[in-house]
Amino acid sequence: MTFDKPVDAVRWVREVQMESRRRRHGLMLRAALNYCRVLRDGNDLLGDGVNIAARLQEHAPVGGVILTEAVREWIVDDPELETRPLGSLALRKMKKTVTAYELVTDGRPTIIVASEQTSLPSIAVMPFFSGDGQDSDGYFASGIVEDIISRLSRLNDLTVISRSSTLAFANQPANPQSLAEVLGVRYLITGVLRQAGPQYRLSAELLDTQNGQVLASLRRDFVDADTFAVQDEIVEAALSHLLPGLRAAERRRSLRKAPASFTAYDSYLRALDLIGSLEPGPFREARIHLQSAMDGDPTFSPPFAWAARWHSLNVGQGWSGDPAGEAERAAVLAQQAIRLDDMDARALATFGHVQAFMFGDFDTALTYLDRARQANPSSSTAWLLSSVTLSSLGRAEEGIAAAERALRLSPFDPRLFQYYVFLGIVHYDAGDYQSAVKWLSMGLAENPRYTSGLRALAVAQEALGEHAAASAAAGRLLELEPGFSLALYRGAHRLYSDPEKADLFFERLQRAGVPE
Repeated sequence: MTFDKPVDAVRWVREVQMESRRRRHGLMLRAALNYCRVLRDGNDLLGDGVNIAARLQEHAPVGGVILTEAVREWIVDDPELETRPLGSLALRKMKKTVTAYELVTDGRPTIIVASEQTSLPSIAVMPFFSGDGQDSDGYFASGIVEDIISRLSRLNDLTVISRSSTLAFANQPANPQSLAEVLGVRYLITGVLRQAGPQYRLSAELLDTQNGQVLASLRRDFVDADTFAVQDEIVEAALSHLLPGLRAAERRRSLRKAPASFTAYDSYLRALDLIGSLEPGPFREARIHLQSAMDGDPTFSPPFAWAARWHSLNVGQGWSGDPAGEAERAAVLAQQAIRLDDMDARALATFGHVQAFMFGDFDTALTYLDRARQANPSSSTAWLLSSVTLSSLGRAEEGIAAAERALRLSPFDPRLFQYYVFLGIVHYDAGDYQSAVKWLSMGLAENPRYTSGLRALAVAQEALGEHAAASAAAGRLLELEPGFSLALYRGAHRLYSDPEKADLFFERLQRAGVPE
């Protein structure tokens, strides 16, 4: 396309990208603008200037706009048109570099445009350095980076910079603080990938650019058996080791802030910090923070998804005075989160979990749990909540595999007790009562207040004939839930699609000493 004036071109392309972003599911474009002389041949435009624009757009993120210096000179004094430098970008097949700028407020979908109320943490994954510079290693390293960015971009509580925005910094030593300023991020993931024969070695770090601190690091060796399998393993290892460091840093940052300066995101982080204790006081306070987050930014889906999970846990812990009403509330909140972001894996999985265990609609549950795993295959929550539903349908081996994958994806989760307890439950459903007791005991050692673990432990021990141990577990359950009874629990939960399995569970629980 051609324009008479550079400023008209910039305004037009910005409007196109912004409208595309508002529509969310529309056609997404890359754009580059250059101001130059051209040769006209009928309807064709020819010349190096056209080629420069064509090559520059390859560096643009989807939904983004890149400008040459010649275009920027025309808009530099326009306060409505802001740019940020990208440095010198190499142009494919042209043997030259061009000083380029990115137009700010573009429409790239990989960057969640965070409102002031939300202030999501921002992260960039830098091109991994491949040790000996061989093309095969370079492609492999690029594939790993692209996959990490793709999976990070599915997490709706992060702002992720697109890969094309970081390509200009490939194989260049750079100061993290300078990179952060250019890219507009707080966190960086950097890495080196080397190959020696059939062996790969990956070293990766998560950096806080504000103070240069290494928040987490990973060093792993891999054997070159199947390239794609190795790539998946590297990506999974990187995310499971580096993401907890980022989230821990964000929680520490939030805890240092005064309540008067909370954003919706800070309130959301405070809630997550309080939910895991399962102590009644902090747990109730978590709901207040989640409500503050929802009120502060009604377009931010994670607090709605977590509020749904909060109500589910409140019923599960026996603290609800209205289990049926809270089940409905959990479903409504999860649906609201899905309406805000239909790729929110936690919302999809929570809705599926509620449908299974509070309404007994296992078919709908599986549909939403499948959607959750497809939306984000790296979501440990999606795999964890899927595990018990699969197991409840008699697919215990699939349930065990799903729970094991969830633990592998989140080995440092602050709510690790849930992973252990769910592993215990699916092993119980598979008839492996010894393994069930082992995992359930580990979960309760992490958090002795998790009543789902105590119920399952009492039943598994009763199945093993360990009546004294089962009675002790039931006694601890009744201390935490003095009003617990089998009738109330039956009314609020649907444990299995097979009524006979449910009857056996309740029979064992009764033998352990739980009142009818």
